[in-house]
Formats: sequence, C-alpha cells, structure tokens
Amino acid sequence: MKKTKFALSKSAVSKFFVLTAAFTLVWLGGVAHAAFVNYTVDGWSQQFPAPTTPPANAPHGSNGYPGDTVALQTYTTTTDILDLTPGTYTQKINTLLWTIDYTYGGTATDPNAWSNLSFGVNTTRGITFDGGATGSFSQTGLLEVTYDNDYLQLYSGGTITLLVQGYNIAITPLGLAEVGGSNFSGGNPWAQPSRDVMAEFVITAAPVPLPPAVWLMGSGLLGLIGIRRRFKK
Repeated sequence: MKKTKFALSKSAVSKFFVLTAAFTLVWLGGVAHAAFVNYTVDGWSQQFPAPTTPPANAPHGSNGYPGDTVALQTYTTTTDILDLTPGTYTQKINTLLWTIDYTYGGTATDPNAWSNLSFGVNTTRGITFDGGATGSFSQTGLLEVTYDNDYLQLYSGGTITLLVQGYNIAITPLGLAEVGGSNFSGGNPWAQPSRDVMAEFVITAAPVPLPPAVWLMGSGLLGLIGIRRRFKK
C-alpha cells in the first residue's frame, strides 16, 4: 500500500512560530502592566509606666506617674499612591506620635533614689493593598527615660515581600534617629512633634507562567514536525 506523504512547508512552520510568539507577547502584556495601587498600614499604641509602683510620698503621688505613650497612627495612601513600576521607592507607612508624661524612677520606698529607665518598643502591624494582598511587619525601637528628659528612636524593621497585581513588592520599614522631648509647654502630658515613618518599597516584575494554550500550540507544532519527518522517510 502506498504511504500518504504528509508535508509541512517551511513557510507554515514559520507562520506557526510567529503566531505562538505573538500570542505569548499579548498574554504577557495583559498580565504585567504599569499601574498604581493604594495601601493601608495598621496603627499601634502602647504606654510605658515604670515597673516600680511609686510610694505615697512620691512628689506626684502613687498614681501620678502614668509613663510615656508611643503610638503609630494608621495610614492610608491618598496622593502618594504606590507606582507599580519596577524600581525602588520611599513611601510613608505611619505617623509616629509620642506623648511624654511623668515616669517614676525611684524605688518602692525612696522617691529620691532615682535611676534612668529603658523600654524596648516592639511594634507589629499589618499592611493591606487594594486587591486583597496582605502581610505584616515588625519594627523595634528604644524609649529612654531620664530625670531631665526622655528620648525615643525607631530601628529599621525586617523586610517582607508581597505579590501585588503581578509584581513582587519588598517592604522594609526605615528607622528614625533618636530625639529628645522638645515640647513641655503647659501641664502634663506633653505631646511631642509627630514624625513620618517611612519604608523602602522595592518593586520587581513577578515571573508570569505561560497559559496552557501556548504550551498546547508549541506541543502541536512539535507533533506536526515529527509527523512530517516520519512520513518523509
């Protein structure tokens, strides 16, 4: 019996390759494209009273030393929407609020036996992007309380990476240098000047898997080439 000769021309193969490449480019262009996204960072707050209860003969009484309060105000982007273009950006994530109040530094029996105090600030808060991507990061700091003034600083936090609309976003909270209290007008408590807490956002395009249709087209092309070679023998 005479074998049927099946031939696939070079022109047809070339056209098939062009079609597959074009389909892939359209897919990639539709998945990864420049955009803007809003995000919200949760707040956090803690008060830092001394570990020693003041005696009744302390200058401000047993209940007159509530301690400083450190807070990070919830932040939602407004005009500073994050640009989802690969690169490195510095964006605001919180506002640091610090209120100084009397903190007891004496002993349980002697208000005059004064010692400086140090408190570790340990914050954890969540971040949410439009579209549903969420995560959380930690950032520590140090609050120092002396007889004459108090001092506060924040350290840089650890990096987290989230997938947002086809982009990997690596977020690193940035530290704030130590500052001392500067506003003591009026009576206690004394609200200090607020400061912006910033973070570094490093954006890279996430690898995009090819859709099944592209793999099927490629497999079909290889199959046709194999058939052509088999029938030419």
